[in-house]
Amino acid sequence: MIKKIALKGEILRKECVVSSTDTVCYCSVLERYYKKGYLDLPNSCYSASDRKKVGEMLALDYYLGLPQHLKSIDFRMVNIPTTAETIKGTTLFYRERYLAAMKSVPREFWPAVRRVCLEDKKLVCDEIVDKKSLKNKNNSYYQKMLLNLGLERLIEFYLKKNKKSS
Repeated sequence: MIKKIALKGEILRKECVVSSTDTVCYCSVLERYYKKGYLDLPNSCYSASDRKKVGEMLALDYYLGLPQHLKSIDFRMVNIPTTAETIKGTTLFYRERYLAAMKSVPREFWPAVRRVCLEDKKLVCDEIVDKKSLKNKNNSYYQKMLLNLGLERLIEFYLKKNKKSS
C-alpha cells in the first residue's frame, strides 16, 4: 500500500482508505484484483496471495532498478565494500533481476503483467463501458487469465532464483 497524507479539501477516490491519523492508503490495481478474487485460478498449485506477492516483487525490482537510484562509489574510502550484501542492494542487481524476470514471462502474457504490476492501471477490458456483452466478458476473462499465467511464470522464476542463491 502506498501511504499519502490527506490534505484539507482533497477529493479522495473510492479505493482510498482513510485511517484515524489522516493517512490515506491507496490500493494498487493488483491489490484490488486480489480482493475481488481475480487472481484465483482453480487448478493451480499457487495461491492468489502468491501471485500478489510476486507482482509486488516485480514492481520493486523495476522501481529500484531505475537509473535515478544509481549511486557512485566513494573512492576516498579506504576499503571499498564489495561483499555480496552490498552488491545485492545496488541498482544494478535489481535491474538485472527485473530484466531476467521480464525474459521469463512469455510475450503473450507480458502486456497484462506490465500494465497491472508496473503501470498500476486496470486491464483494458475493465475500462470498457459496455460490460454486459458476451464478447467483452470473454475478453475480460481472457486478459485476466493472461495476467494470472504471467504471474505464475514469475513465481517459478523467483523460486528458481531463491534456490540458486541459497
